[in-house]
Amino acid sequence: MNLHNRIMQSGLLLILLFTLFGCSNGQDTTASSQGTTTTAASQAGDASNEHFLVFFLNPDGAPCRMQDQILAGMSNELQDKVNLYYVRTSVPDDMKIFYAYGIRGLPALLLADASGKEIKRLPPGVRSADEIRSLLKVLPAG
Repeated sequence: MNLHNRIMQSGLLLILLFTLFGCSNGQDTTASSQGTTTTAASQAGDASNEHFLVFFLNPDGAPCRMQDQILAGMSNELQDKVNLYYVRTSVPDDMKIFYAYGIRGLPALLLADASGKEIKRLPPGVRSADEIRSLLKVLPAG
């Protein structure tokens, strides 16, 4: 194996590890992450909403849990505008979604249309309710 291939493999491994453990604080939080254990499909909510707020997270990471609390506090506000869709590092099938959108930092929020096409995303990290409201302003009034 040549040097170039070894460097590429090492780089991909580092990216994968960062994605998997990017916002993990290293503590076992199985009991405290009960709020984010339902499947992404059950989070899709009312199919009449045409847009999705996609939340990429590591359920064990403190920043991701903080972001989840902010979103939970906005649930009444979000329910008429978007379907909240959770994509977790702990769900093997969700990793395809991480790769498809090129997510490399957590937590991450992305606004998508009904077909999954990205409309806009916020930079990775914990985002305030006001930042999320600002993101939703790109949606047509309805």
